[in-house]
Amino acid sequence: MADYGVSDRGTGCCRCCFSFTLTLGLTSLFLWLSLRTSNPVCSIQDVYIPALNKTENSTAYQSIYLDLKLDNENKDKGIYYDPVNITLHYYVNGLNSDKIGIIEIANYTISGFYQGHQKKTRRKNWINTYGVPWDAAVKAVAGGKAGFRMDLATAVRFKILFWKTKRHGVVVGADFDVNDVGMKATNKGTRLKSGVPEFFSGGTPARLVLVVFSVLVLL
Repeated sequence: MADYGVSDRGTGCCRCCFSFTLTLGLTSLFLWLSLRTSNPVCSIQDVYIPALNKTENSTAYQSIYLDLKLDNENKDKGIYYDPVNITLHYYVNGLNSDKIGIIEIANYTISGFYQGHQKKTRRKNWINTYGVPWDAAVKAVAGGKAGFRMDLATAVRFKILFWKTKRHGVVVGADFDVNDVGMKATNKGTRLKSGVPEFFSGGTPARLVLVVFSVLVLL
């Protein structure tokens, strides 16, 4: 009888430790999920280059109209943006050339601002260009499309309840084509990406959550 009593106490202790470990692990997991942040989603919504519009037939007006969307997908976290630096490039030989030459043609800065949780912000600007080989670009769109690239660099801080996180760098970019009426070739938005694999970027945590939960269960 005494032996059974010791065994029962040992089993109860093990169960208590297991329950405590599991509860602590799940609490830590849920806390991590609640504090976890996602970088804003940046996309090019619209582009217009009058100099490449065949109906205008003139390269006198050499500015570029750019419509940029910044999307805060966090459900309960605001975002403070540092100044947002935008750089535009032109692909001299086109996007699909084996020998690509790329030149910078514009650079401008959007002032820093605050964006509430699950809010979308549009920034629409006419941008002055420099060094664009317009004759070559006009020929490119006449033969199909001209290739461009946009790069964005900034730093963000997340507002969680009453405090702010440290700054997180955001560096993203994307290629896009312009057609012979000076518009972006695709109607839907072109998302700017960092090149970091999605598994590690924080965009889809499902697999990470599954791994952590499995380890806790094994413990």
